[in-house]
Amino acid sequence: MKNLKELTMLYIDFDKVYTEEYLSLFSGYFKKVYFASSGDDGYRIYNEKKPQIIVVEPLVSSGLSLIKKVREEDSEVDLLALTEYSSTEILREMIDLHFLSYLVKPVGVERLESTFLKLSNRVSRRGRVQLDLYFQWDTQSKTLLYKDGIIALTKRESKLFNLLVTKKGNFCSDNDIFFYVWSDDFNKSISNSSIRTLIKNLRRKLPKSLIENKYGLGYRIIA
Repeated sequence: MKNLKELTMLYIDFDKVYTEEYLSLFSGYFKKVYFASSGDDGYRIYNEKKPQIIVVEPLVSSGLSLIKKVREEDSEVDLLALTEYSSTEILREMIDLHFLSYLVKPVGVERLESTFLKLSNRVSRRGRVQLDLYFQWDTQSKTLLYKDGIIALTKRESKLFNLLVTKKGNFCSDNDIFFYVWSDDFNKSISNSSIRTLIKNLRRKLPKSLIENKYGLGYRIIA
Protein backbone atom coordinates (compact mmCIF):
# COMPACT_ATOMS: atom_id res chain seq x y z
CA MET A 1 0.00 0.00 0.00
CA LYS A 2 3.02 2.29 -0.33
CA ASN A 3 1.43 4.01 -3.33
CA LEU A 4 -1.19 5.56 -1.02
CA LYS A 5 1.59 7.63 0.56
CA GLU A 6 1.76 9.55 -2.71
CA LEU A 7 -1.94 10.51 -2.52
CA THR A 8 -3.93 13.12 -0.62
CA MET A 9 -7.29 12.64 1.08
CA LEU A 10 -10.20 14.89 2.00
CA TYR A 11 -12.16 13.70 5.05
CA ILE A 12 -15.60 15.27 5.59
CA ASP A 13 -17.45 14.55 8.83
CA PHE A 14 -19.38 16.30 11.60
CA ASP A 15 -19.01 13.52 14.16
CA LYS A 16 -16.83 14.83 17.01
CA VAL A 17 -16.70 11.39 18.65
CA TYR A 18 -14.80 9.69 15.82
CA THR A 19 -13.21 12.53 13.85
CA GLU A 20 -9.89 12.80 15.69
CA GLU A 21 -9.47 9.02 15.79
CA TYR A 22 -10.02 8.61 12.05
CA LEU A 23 -7.90 11.63 11.16
CA SER A 24 -5.03 10.02 13.06
CA LEU A 25 -5.56 6.67 11.33
CA PHE A 26 -5.85 8.18 7.84
CA SER A 27 -2.69 10.25 8.32
CA GLY A 28 -0.71 7.04 8.67
CA TYR A 29 -1.70 5.88 5.19
CA PHE A 30 -1.77 9.04 3.04
CA LYS A 31 0.60 11.85 2.14
CA LYS A 32 -1.76 14.54 3.44
CA VAL A 33 -5.26 14.49 4.96
CA TYR A 34 -7.49 17.57 4.73
CA PHE A 35 -10.56 17.92 6.92
CA ALA A 36 -13.93 19.65 6.54
CA SER A 37 -16.99 19.58 8.79
CA SER A 38 -19.54 20.42 6.07
CA GLY A 39 -20.13 19.76 2.39
CA ASP A 40 -19.65 23.44 1.54
CA ASP A 41 -16.24 23.58 3.23
CA GLY A 42 -15.40 20.24 1.67
CA TYR A 43 -16.16 21.51 -1.82
CA ARG A 44 -13.99 24.58 -1.25
CA ILE A 45 -11.07 22.43 -0.07
CA TYR A 46 -11.61 20.00 -2.95
CA ASN A 47 -11.30 22.84 -5.48
CA GLU A 48 -8.21 24.23 -3.77
CA LYS A 49 -6.32 20.99 -3.07
CA LYS A 50 -7.69 18.48 -5.60
CA PRO A 51 -7.34 15.38 -3.37
CA GLN A 52 -7.39 11.98 -5.06
CA ILE A 53 -9.47 10.37 -2.26
CA ILE A 54 -12.61 11.67 -0.54
CA VAL A 55 -13.98 10.05 2.61
CA VAL A 56 -17.38 11.49 3.52
CA GLU A 57 -20.11 11.05 6.10
CA PRO A 58 -23.18 11.09 3.78
CA LEU A 59 -25.29 12.69 6.51
CA VAL A 60 -23.04 15.74 6.82
CA SER A 61 -24.61 19.05 5.77
CA SER A 62 -24.56 19.27 1.94
CA GLY A 63 -22.51 16.06 1.84
CA LEU A 64 -24.30 14.32 -1.00
CA SER A 65 -24.66 17.58 -2.93
CA LEU A 66 -20.89 17.97 -2.72
CA ILE A 67 -20.26 14.46 -4.02
CA LYS A 68 -22.67 14.93 -6.91
CA LYS A 69 -20.88 18.13 -7.94
CA VAL A 70 -17.49 16.46 -7.62
CA ARG A 71 -18.61 13.49 -9.71
CA GLU A 72 -19.81 15.82 -12.47
CA GLU A 73 -16.31 17.32 -12.62
CA ASP A 74 -14.12 14.31 -11.82
CA SER A 75 -14.89 10.69 -12.67
CA GLU A 76 -11.51 9.47 -11.36
CA VAL A 77 -11.57 10.62 -7.72
CA ASP A 78 -12.09 7.66 -5.36
CA LEU A 79 -14.99 7.95 -2.90
CA LEU A 80 -15.47 6.21 0.44
CA ALA A 81 -18.53 6.57 2.68
CA LEU A 82 -17.97 6.47 6.44
CA THR A 83 -21.26 6.77 8.30
CA GLU A 84 -22.84 6.11 11.67
CA TYR A 85 -26.14 4.99 10.17
CA SER A 86 -26.77 2.26 7.60
CA SER A 87 -29.48 3.25 5.14
CA THR A 88 -30.72 1.47 2.02
CA GLU A 89 -31.62 4.80 0.44
CA ILE A 90 -28.16 6.26 1.03
CA LEU A 91 -26.56 3.03 -0.17
CA ARG A 92 -28.43 3.32 -3.47
CA GLU A 93 -27.08 6.84 -3.93
CA MET A 94 -23.57 5.63 -3.12
CA ILE A 95 -23.86 2.98 -5.84
CA ASP A 96 -25.08 5.56 -8.37
CA LEU A 97 -22.13 7.81 -7.50
CA HIS A 98 -19.66 4.90 -7.80
CA PHE A 99 -18.37 4.81 -4.23
CA LEU A 100 -15.59 2.29 -3.65
CA SER A 101 -16.78 1.31 -0.16
CA TYR A 102 -19.57 1.98 2.32
CA LEU A 103 -18.31 1.70 5.91
CA VAL A 104 -20.43 1.87 9.05
CA LYS A 105 -18.90 3.31 12.25
CA PRO A 106 -17.18 2.22 14.31
CA VAL A 107 -14.73 0.82 11.79
CA GLY A 108 -11.82 -1.24 13.08
CA VAL A 109 -8.25 -1.05 11.84
CA GLU A 110 -8.51 -4.41 10.02
CA ARG A 111 -11.58 -3.27 8.08
CA LEU A 112 -9.87 -0.02 7.14
CA GLU A 113 -6.74 -1.84 6.03
CA SER A 114 -8.83 -4.16 3.88
CA THR A 115 -10.53 -1.15 2.28
CA PHE A 116 -7.25 0.69 1.73
CA LEU A 117 -5.68 -2.43 0.20
CA LYS A 118 -8.57 -2.53 -2.28
CA LEU A 119 -8.00 1.16 -2.96
CA SER A 120 -4.26 0.64 -3.39
CA ASN A 121 -4.81 -2.12 -5.94
CA ARG A 122 -7.27 0.07 -7.82
CA VAL A 123 -4.80 2.96 -7.91
CA SER A 124 -2.00 0.67 -9.10
CA ARG A 125 -4.07 -0.69 -11.98
CA ARG A 126 -5.18 2.77 -13.02
CA GLY A 127 -1.64 4.12 -12.99
CA ARG A 128 -0.15 1.49 -15.29
CA VAL A 129 0.12 1.61 -19.06
CA GLN A 130 0.27 -1.78 -20.79
CA LEU A 131 2.99 -1.66 -23.44
CA ASP A 132 2.84 -5.26 -24.63
CA LEU A 133 2.04 -8.66 -23.15
CA TYR A 134 4.69 -8.39 -20.41
CA PHE A 135 5.87 -4.77 -20.22
CA GLN A 136 4.07 -2.04 -18.23
CA TRP A 137 4.89 1.54 -17.33
CA ASP A 138 3.84 2.75 -13.88
CA THR A 139 2.97 6.43 -14.38
CA GLN A 140 3.01 7.20 -10.66
CA SER A 141 6.34 5.69 -9.63
CA LYS A 142 7.88 6.19 -13.10
CA THR A 143 8.90 2.53 -13.11
CA LEU A 144 9.27 0.12 -16.03
CA LEU A 145 7.84 -3.29 -15.14
CA TYR A 146 8.47 -6.63 -16.82
CA LYS A 147 6.24 -9.47 -15.59
CA ASP A 148 6.75 -9.32 -11.81
CA GLY A 149 10.06 -7.46 -11.87
CA ILE A 150 11.41 -3.94 -12.32
CA ILE A 151 13.76 -2.94 -15.13
CA ALA A 152 16.33 -0.44 -13.89
CA LEU A 153 16.46 2.81 -15.86
CA THR A 154 18.81 5.74 -15.48
CA LYS A 155 17.35 9.11 -14.52
CA ARG A 156 17.37 10.36 -18.12
CA GLU A 157 16.10 7.07 -19.55
CA SER A 158 13.18 7.26 -17.12
CA LYS A 159 12.38 10.85 -18.09
CA LEU A 160 12.60 10.03 -21.80
CA PHE A 161 10.37 6.99 -21.47
CA ASN A 162 7.82 8.92 -19.43
CA LEU A 163 7.73 11.61 -22.12
CA LEU A 164 7.14 9.04 -24.86
CA VAL A 165 4.35 7.35 -22.88
CA THR A 166 2.72 10.70 -22.08
CA LYS A 167 2.63 11.58 -25.79
CA LYS A 168 0.36 8.55 -26.37
CA GLY A 169 1.65 7.54 -29.77
CA ASN A 170 2.48 11.03 -31.03
CA PHE A 171 6.00 11.77 -32.20
CA CYS A 172 8.52 13.57 -29.98
CA SER A 173 11.05 15.75 -31.76
CA ASP A 174 14.66 16.16 -30.66
CA ASN A 175 13.70 19.54 -29.20
CA ASP A 176 10.84 17.97 -27.22
CA ILE A 177 13.25 15.41 -25.81
CA PHE A 178 15.97 17.94 -25.01
CA PHE A 179 13.70 20.38 -23.14
CA TYR A 180 12.04 17.60 -21.14
CA VAL A 181 14.89 15.21 -20.41
CA TRP A 182 17.56 17.86 -19.79
CA SER A 183 15.23 20.39 -18.12
CA ASP A 184 17.54 20.42 -15.08
CA ASP A 185 20.66 21.13 -17.13
CA PHE A 186 19.93 23.55 -19.98
CA ASN A 187 23.48 24.89 -19.83
CA LYS A 188 24.89 21.54 -20.87
CA SER A 189 25.79 21.15 -24.54
CA ILE A 190 23.51 18.41 -25.89
CA SER A 191 23.83 17.20 -29.48
CA ASN A 192 21.54 15.05 -31.60
CA SER A 193 24.12 12.32 -31.06
CA SER A 194 23.52 12.51 -27.29
CA ILE A 195 19.80 11.96 -27.84
CA ARG A 196 20.41 9.05 -30.22
CA THR A 197 22.74 7.42 -27.68
CA LEU A 198 20.09 7.79 -24.98
CA ILE A 199 17.47 6.23 -27.27
CA LYS A 200 19.85 3.40 -28.18
CA ASN A 201 20.56 2.59 -24.53
CA LEU A 202 16.85 2.66 -23.67
CA ARG A 203 15.97 0.39 -26.59
CA ARG A 204 18.31 -2.29 -25.27
CA LYS A 205 15.99 -2.68 -22.27
CA LEU A 206 12.75 -2.82 -24.28
CA PRO A 207 11.01 -4.97 -26.89
CA LYS A 208 12.75 -4.35 -30.21
CA SER A 209 9.89 -2.61 -32.02
CA LEU A 210 8.45 -0.61 -29.10
CA ILE A 211 10.14 2.70 -30.00
CA GLU A 212 9.68 3.88 -33.58
CA ASN A 213 11.56 6.73 -35.20
CA LYS A 214 10.83 8.56 -38.44
CA TYR A 215 13.07 11.09 -40.13
CA GLY A 216 11.80 14.63 -39.64
CA LEU A 217 9.19 13.59 -37.06
CA GLY A 218 11.11 12.07 -34.15
CA TYR A 219 10.35 9.16 -31.84
CA ARG A 220 7.23 7.54 -30.47
CA ILE A 221 6.06 4.44 -28.65
CA ILE A 222 4.08 1.82 -30.56
CA ALA A 223 1.81 0.14 -28.01
